[in-house]
Amino acid sequence: MKLRILHRTEYRYASPIRNNTNELRVTPLTNHRQKLGLHLVRVLPAVRMRRYPDLYRNTVHLFEVEEMHKELAVDVSSIVETFPTPIAAIPRDCPLSAVKVPEIVESFQPYLLSDGPIRITPEIWRAAVDVLTEKGDVFSVILGLMDFIHQKCKYVPGATHIGTTTDEFFAKPQGVCQDYAHLLIALCRAIGIPGRYICGYVYDAKRGDVIGSHASHAWCEIWLPGYGWLGVDPTNKTVIHEAYVASAVGRDYRDATPISGSYWGSGDREMRVTVHVEAK
Repeated sequence: MKLRILHRTEYRYASPIRNNTNELRVTPLTNHRQKLGLHLVRVLPAVRMRRYPDLYRNTVHLFEVEEMHKELAVDVSSIVETFPTPIAAIPRDCPLSAVKVPEIVESFQPYLLSDGPIRITPEIWRAAVDVLTEKGDVFSVILGLMDFIHQKCKYVPGATHIGTTTDEFFAKPQGVCQDYAHLLIALCRAIGIPGRYICGYVYDAKRGDVIGSHASHAWCEIWLPGYGWLGVDPTNKTVIHEAYVASAVGRDYRDATPISGSYWGSGDREMRVTVHVEAK
């Protein structure tokens, strides 16, 4: 499938600001399940950008607007070819012990920690263990954990904020795709399954079937021995497919934020994000 993605971020500041420095992680990845074609990034006011890969091999665009300004706009246009997830290749008999061998634990340590917004509490561990006792292989456990999240949580925009942690969301399970992704990662890590956070986009062909498709979306990748990183979307309770386009990966939201930065100035600011994904 070929997808065209238009992602626009606009900032309006109550008072003029300066030295506005930002990092962008909005370049779709190129890997075994997607291939980046045309890709354009434009910033107004016009600036020179520096591009480099970060620790997780995300493409980062760094820029600074030094002069005084009250508005900032970032336009990103991408064309990506995606490929189906090889569902038939997913092992259905991989025991949990396969992810607990020393080589796996050592290699995937950053994706096993209770850190930042992903906090593994006794309550979260207990919930994961309860699902584990009912399921057998790793893939079935992942599906069971997604089902648990769907039964427990409700998608409510505005109920949480960018800094909401998994223990807060678990206690009051109303939130958005970021919260769903963080919670599934926490549940997996609680029982020794490596999990990482993905930020990107999803194409909703029927305009309403996919929760969270109106903006940038978040999901997870879970490490499955004998297969590799398996993408799953807990918000929509599904294994990802060719409608999904990943743009950044990391331990949690902090590593994969589409745009982050700082500036000199005071007063309120308003941010507006518009995302449009269409099939070519």
